[in-house]
Amino acid sequence: MGITAPDERGAGARLLLPAFLVSGASSLIYEVTWTRALSLVLGSTTYAVSTMLATFLGGLALGAHLGGRRADRGGNLVLAFGLCELGIAVAGIVSVPLIHSLPGAYLALFRALHGIPVLFFCAQMALCVLVMLLPTTLMGATFPLVSRATTTSLERMGSRVGAAYTLNTVGAVFGSVLGGFVLIPTAGLTGAVIAAGALNLLVGVTMTAAARAGRRASVLILAAAFLPAAAWALAAGEPPRTVSYYSAYRHLRTGSLREIEAGERRAVSELSERHYAEGSVRALRAEAGNLIVQVGGKPEGTSVRDVQNTLLLAYLPVSALPEPPRVLVIGLGAGVTLAAARESGRSVDLIEINPGVVEAVRRFGPPGVLDGVGIRLNDARNELMRASETWDVITSEPSYPTDAAAANLFTREFYGIAAKRLPEEGVFCQWLPYYFMDNDDVTMMLRTFTASFPHALLWKVPGTLDLILLGSKSPFRRSPQEIASRARAMNWRGIPLEFVLSRGDEEIQQIVRSEPGELNTDDRPLLEFSVARNLLAEHVARNLLAEHVEEGAQSEPGRATERNH
Repeated sequence: MGITAPDERGAGARLLLPAFLVSGASSLIYEVTWTRALSLVLGSTTYAVSTMLATFLGGLALGAHLGGRRADRGGNLVLAFGLCELGIAVAGIVSVPLIHSLPGAYLALFRALHGIPVLFFCAQMALCVLVMLLPTTLMGATFPLVSRATTTSLERMGSRVGAAYTLNTVGAVFGSVLGGFVLIPTAGLTGAVIAAGALNLLVGVTMTAAARAGRRASVLILAAAFLPAAAWALAAGEPPRTVSYYSAYRHLRTGSLREIEAGERRAVSELSERHYAEGSVRALRAEAGNLIVQVGGKPEGTSVRDVQNTLLLAYLPVSALPEPPRVLVIGLGAGVTLAAARESGRSVDLIEINPGVVEAVRRFGPPGVLDGVGIRLNDARNELMRASETWDVITSEPSYPTDAAAANLFTREFYGIAAKRLPEEGVFCQWLPYYFMDNDDVTMMLRTFTASFPHALLWKVPGTLDLILLGSKSPFRRSPQEIASRARAMNWRGIPLEFVLSRGDEEIQQIVRSEPGELNTDDRPLLEFSVARNLLAEHVARNLLAEHVEEGAQSEPGRATERNH
């Protein structure tokens, strides 16, 4: 049987390739936006992001199979393509209200399955399937339809299929840039999805009109369904702000999701929320008056409980040096560490990847906290690799190591880069989330850290279950007792600083020598996977519940999670 173009004599066939370019752009707008929105519910761990991507690609594969079977039957393939585009427009818009419905389901699934990670990850995929399977299946069906409809002979098959694939890929590149850097920052997540749906609607109506075929009723129904679906999405507003994977303890509390969120609304007031290419930034004010900053739904700022930890990230490394040092702060958060560094350092520079965080702290943070600070809006690794100057102290408090954008700030390679920006007696300070780590993780990080900083001190903040590592290429000039005393003396605010030396320099060297093993590296980011699994483990979940039952509650230091380190 020969290959023919069913509609070659009409306008439909001539419009297929440019229409397919627009279709590719809308598909990537959806993917970028869905990933952002679903991350607010599922988190942005490597497992969650992989689940989203697998669902998206799985839908495309299923659609390609079904679309190929439809293309083999021949007929009016231009009309079939147009109907797929109209279906994508409606299903894509409906995905916004569907995402709004996920937090309650996620809460129930988390409470039931967090102790069985395999089942929990399958449940996560089921939620992604609910949102993405139908529109991605229709997306996948378009390629075989367009390829068959534009191919007139076997001799021209390669060039025509290649042209279709090339144009769709160009559209996809354009769509990813348009969605991530233009639509989301200016129109928000819901607006970006509606814009993508409008592109599909335009293509669908154009192609079905050009097809000159029947099935007018189905065309009209799908086209007419777009407006109520868009109104539904607009009424739902922006996707939910529920912080899930990174705040597991809030899901272990008793009560429904509505009750939990109502309590949190009473505890904090919203100051602003804006979307940036680097992530959505939300500024909140707690009852105690402190600023809380969330990026992509994850708390990157500080609560009342965490102030002592963020102060110590400046006080401890500065106290290790005899003279006021030149300090570099990696990660702004709510500005507490930066403010403490400005008080005790000779000069202070800041590396922050998200300009929205800088803007939030400038508007709502401590007055004048950014005055005189050298602000560098860049990825920390890239900035340190391109920098030529050195600092006496570098203190690093990035996001959780489960986040792909921050996981490479906990690796051997990063510590090697940072060591080059420090003098021989300079100090590097690293925050670690003890509450998301087990004993093996801490030991692995000690090995990783001391590969670049052979002299190290490990401090523990019992009230928040955070760890603070100080490292240097040469022996510390002050004893741990002197460092602790000077750090407490810097605390003019009078905030209780409860911290203890967990392991001294010689003890850490002994641990590293006696327990050889793998390091956390760029090629094998073991911590990124381990922390995500630990969060689902029963013992970690119980510890989180015991230590963080209510925001601002005082816990008994170390009782629930006291371990070897």
